[in-house]
Amino acid sequence: MAFAGDMLQGTPFSTLFQGVDGFDLMNDFVDVATIGNHEFDYGQENLKKLLGMAKFPVICANVTGESNVLFTSKAYIVKEIKGVKIGLFGIVTEETVVTTHPKNVKGLTFEKPASAARRMVDVLKNKEKVDLVVALSHIGSEEDVKLVQEVDGIDVIIGGHSHTALTNGRKVKNTLIAQAGYYGRHLGVITLEVDPADKKLKSASASLVAMDAGIGFDEATKVRVDEYAKKLSDEIKQVIAKAATKLEGDKSLVRNQETNLGNFICDVTRDIAKADLAVVNGGGIRASIAAGDVTIQDVMTVLPFDNTIVVVEMTGAAIAKMFDKVAAKEKEKGNFLQVSSGTKYTIKDKKAVDIVLAGAPIDPVRTYRVATSDFLAAGGDGFDEFKSGRTMDTGFMMRDAIIDVIKSKGVIDAKVEGRITIK
Repeated sequence: MAFAGDMLQGTPFSTLFQGVDGFDLMNDFVDVATIGNHEFDYGQENLKKLLGMAKFPVICANVTGESNVLFTSKAYIVKEIKGVKIGLFGIVTEETVVTTHPKNVKGLTFEKPASAARRMVDVLKNKEKVDLVVALSHIGSEEDVKLVQEVDGIDVIIGGHSHTALTNGRKVKNTLIAQAGYYGRHLGVITLEVDPADKKLKSASASLVAMDAGIGFDEATKVRVDEYAKKLSDEIKQVIAKAATKLEGDKSLVRNQETNLGNFICDVTRDIAKADLAVVNGGGIRASIAAGDVTIQDVMTVLPFDNTIVVVEMTGAAIAKMFDKVAAKEKEKGNFLQVSSGTKYTIKDKKAVDIVLAGAPIDPVRTYRVATSDFLAAGGDGFDEFKSGRTMDTGFMMRDAIIDVIKSKGVIDAKVEGRITIK
């Protein structure tokens, strides 16, 4: 069993246990894994603790620390299965430096995946004399295609990061690319046929098995999962308010357009920080909240990252540059900026126009107090403009502030108000 990264983030379990539960359970069934960008979200020391827990090899060839020492200790492993030598190496996206808080990757170097992959193919084929080369790749499905086009000699890529469910895999040149989606909803199965005489790969295929109720449970594992669930439920299942309507945080929407949940989070963030406006990246909003009872667990699922609210003093010109980046971004990238009330912008021809800040047309030379997450304030998601202004961390955890305001309101009735227009 191979795992292509991102055991952490996206669930209340991750927020509470910071990966301990996942690595504990993975010890029972995973043979080899690489790291994903979210493995860094609770800091390097936490990740080192998790790596120390792992009873399986965790491999990554393109992340190094001081003195060029590999972060994971191993770049690759070689396994022999039925007389066939298989070399497996790991790579993670170099975007990790902008998708996690900069402090979490301080002192680390992320080599370009293609460069590391080319080196690994050479080592595995010429030094280790393997018959097949398999990459555990946490760079995304489309980047995997580019990798195959740039690097020869990879027979199979087991991918992650883009949450792509490739039903039957994808063949590019002579390489099979497989990916099984996200949240454990599918198990990927790869079948390789190798000529026993010359150990050459004759065929490769991939399929997905839906991990639904028909699969059943391993009873011993279920007992341990239930223990973690009990600890979690005691803390976070309490109802704190009601949502009058669905609070929309679906990835396909919150990363591409204004949503009522984005509006609510931005308004709370601005008010807590006593700022002129607030912006929150769509990639930091990880789920919706259904109409009806709202629990702490719901909010933790929406905001799983331990971000604090930060105020940055920025000129109107710098803010306009940020909105231009949003207008020019690729669809469903996480750097779509939701905004607080009184702030508006229109996306037209991949430019931000008709910008209104704090209730008035943008003034390029005026300095505005902008509330955001410490992730964005540190230049996360490529918004370097934040780093040019004076910064003040309020110390308020964004998630906790949202929980407190929801509790105080009792009923949440957020709406889409035309803050962001797309033409």
